[in-house]
Amino acid sequence: MSGLPLEMIAEILCRLPAKELLCCRSVSKPWCALIDGPNFVKLHLKHSMDTSSNLYIILRTTSHVHYMDFEQNLVLNDCVTLKELNHPLMCYNHGIKVLGSVNGLLCISNVVDDIAVWNPSTRKHRVVPFLPIELKRYFGTKSCSVYVFGFGYDSVRDDYKLVRIAQFGGGGKRSFESEVKVYSLRKQSWRRIGDMPYCVHYPGANGVFANGALHWVVGENPESNVANIVVALDLGVEDYREVLQPEYKDKNFYIDLGVLRGCLCFLANFLGERVDVWMMKEYGVKESWTKLFSVAQYEVIGFLRSLKPLAYSKSGDEVLIEHDNLDLCWYDLKRKQVKNRIPGIPYSFEADTFVESLISVSPNRHLDGRTQDDDEDSKDRNKRDDFLSEGFKLVL
Repeated sequence: MSGLPLEMIAEILCRLPAKELLCCRSVSKPWCALIDGPNFVKLHLKHSMDTSSNLYIILRTTSHVHYMDFEQNLVLNDCVTLKELNHPLMCYNHGIKVLGSVNGLLCISNVVDDIAVWNPSTRKHRVVPFLPIELKRYFGTKSCSVYVFGFGYDSVRDDYKLVRIAQFGGGGKRSFESEVKVYSLRKQSWRRIGDMPYCVHYPGANGVFANGALHWVVGENPESNVANIVVALDLGVEDYREVLQPEYKDKNFYIDLGVLRGCLCFLANFLGERVDVWMMKEYGVKESWTKLFSVAQYEVIGFLRSLKPLAYSKSGDEVLIEHDNLDLCWYDLKRKQVKNRIPGIPYSFEADTFVESLISVSPNRHLDGRTQDDDEDSKDRNKRDDFLSEGFKLVL
């Protein structure tokens, strides 16, 4: 391959898994420079996304983290091979929470609230500076009742951001404050943005990233005790908006959110009866909501409390779903039924996905020479103008 132009070599190499590419860096200095370059990193990630390749499933129990190759274990074979995954936040308990998964980067936390942005493929990580929570404020009249996180990608600044929403209540039933702080991986620092004018009802329900925004299910105020609004935080302009929901007649359900192939999913959970899964195929367009499938109580073992779509099969005819943190199953979109339970899965677990990538956790490494943020204010304003024209209901 020494006689081939680098562009052609890049097109060949981008089809390899990240771990093999790390070995290919030793072939020669030109190959090393090519593989480490920002253009190739993006090319490799795009190829993986476009072809649904290099996908892994993470299964987390209270004390262990396992992973498996999606294609090898769930597509080509019926036998599941789980491997232990050693993460960088080991302490007296090996369990972790996944606060978000984007472009091969996982944002994780452990039992002592350490947080890190971690690339399992390159085995590199960056610890997030500790951000204490002010348990009480305003002379003790308000206390922190709940806090949630969200992790996503800001394409405007080519930056990965961690969002923390800390909600303070007290001093009246309708009195609450949802303080929002954002950590920038590029700048390695926290800063406060505008408060979110909604009430978070579900502790630990972290934001779902899709189409450049983080999404939560929220309520208007603590008094209502009803979470029936989907709010989006656009990471580019850092503004909030309500996402229009699909049309339905029976509104007696709980709302969950998910993501499939980068599209936002709306889960209508008729507790103990069924779960309907909708997909917004064109982001921001209410008419693009499409009902993908529905899982009924009788199709699963045990009580149908929750459902989480994880990934499409290679053919696109099936969807891998997690049921009640107990089972992994295939849903057959053509036959409209739950097909197979996946054997060899831990008894109780939480499932997440990540794609192998070469994305760096070191800020300003792959920036095509862009190392300053000053010239991005104009980009931000242009992005805001586009945002205002999208037709969402803005929250001012």
